Amino acid sequence: MSSTSMLKEMRPGPVPIGNDIYLIQGAVPEKSPNSDPNIILIFGWMGAKLPHLFKYTKVYEEMYPHATQIVVKSNPEFFWSFNRTRRRNLIPVAEILEAGGYIQGKSKGPQVPEKPPRILVHSFSNGGATQLYTLGTLLRARSANASKPTSTPQSTGSDIVSALVIDSCPGDASFSLMLRAFTEFIPNPLQRFSMTIVVTLLYIISLVKTRIFRFKHLFERFKDGLLSTGKDGGAILPWLNKETPRMYVYSEKDEMISPQQIKKHIEEARRRGLNVRIEVYEDTSHVAHARSYPERYWGAVKDLWDSAVALKQ
Repeated sequence: MSSTSMLKEMRPGPVPIGNDIYLIQGAVPEKSPNSDPNIILIFGWMGAKLPHLFKYTKVYEEMYPHATQIVVKSNPEFFWSFNRTRRRNLIPVAEILEAGGYIQGKSKGPQVPEKPPRILVHSFSNGGATQLYTLGTLLRARSANASKPTSTPQSTGSDIVSALVIDSCPGDASFSLMLRAFTEFIPNPLQRFSMTIVVTLLYIISLVKTRIFRFKHLFERFKDGLLSTGKDGGAILPWLNKETPRMYVYSEKDEMISPQQIKKHIEEARRRGLNVRIEVYEDTSHVAHARSYPERYWGAVKDLWDSAVALKQ
């Protein structure tokens, strides 16, 4: 039996730790590799089913068998929930990051890693990016509200090895995009019609909030977060900075999110001096690049991570 097969047998399956959040523990080695990620955060696209998301986790198990993975689903109810409800749903993720000493926060008794944390973030479409943005706001709030500093030093953004995969996003908040994102995964015509009514009402409400009361749409907030740097600069995650390698993956044939919107975001990211890579496909559909070209897709992810490790050496 190969060492990889033995590690897979040692690894427990996905464990639910919250509302649509799953934990996959990494295999515990005698000596952990110094360059592999400790934590992999995966934020699924809107309506993604677990079997589809677990196809990605299985590849990560092969690539980085000692990494712990956290999978966060994105469902329609997220978008009509209050901000405090969205953040509360992600508390289990924050507690794991805090308890492991990866970030500073409310959790007591953090266990600081012997070496700088290594965090790989993989986000899909606008649905995943909104969950990613919400986690960032939660982490900053918990860090700011921490009652007192711990006696044990914790990791800072400057010593964290990290990389960010941005798959099939960001897109705008148009009605057509929202309608398709909310209804495409619903097979029942009656349920799809009901969801269309709900989406229409939500869109009208968002128009009132943004046009009359000048609220910034959630999509615009996470797009701004992707372009910001540093904890105090409003980065989408507290430990990200200008040097953090990020890879935009998109297709020229994406019918869900216009590639022109993604290109515009990439141009602005480069203008601001962010460390940007792009992986463009000519014929793949929305969030289907890994399925169509697995070797190319996962090779690009590995190269991205290797570049993040090299920055800290």
